[in-house]
Amino acid sequence: MKATYDDFLSENPPCRKFESDIDAQALFHLLSQNENIIAMIDASEAGKPALTPVVSTVEGYFDTHTIGEFDLRKTFPRTVVGCMIKTILAPFGYRVLSPASRAQKDLPKAAKAKYFASASCYELTGEASMRITRTVSEIK
Repeated sequence: MKATYDDFLSENPPCRKFESDIDAQALFHLLSQNENIIAMIDASEAGKPALTPVVSTVEGYFDTHTIGEFDLRKTFPRTVVGCMIKTILAPFGYRVLSPASRAQKDLPKAAKAKYFASASCYELTGEASMRITRTVSEIK
């Protein structure tokens, strides 16, 4: 089963500050969409930070909504986005690279990120309860 917002909160107690925050919940659900999970895993497989393909989606949400506490101009909400990604990718067997000194990488310039400078990279550990299935099928 995919990770839920409650899973995210229980795995990241400091993030409980945003327990009732509708913007944090909306971003979690946005990041949890299948196409975004696939894109984050593809980036991870390419050795890029998982945030890379979805940073414009996250920042676009922030730029188009009236944001209260979940302000990406502040450090902690950006850290919270990283915690969300960690929780979302865990059921697929992806964990932050170890040691931590290998995990953090600058986002590529092509990502054109405004609020994020770097993010965590992930590796497949094999401890998964979910998988992505890609199929090829004939068009009739």
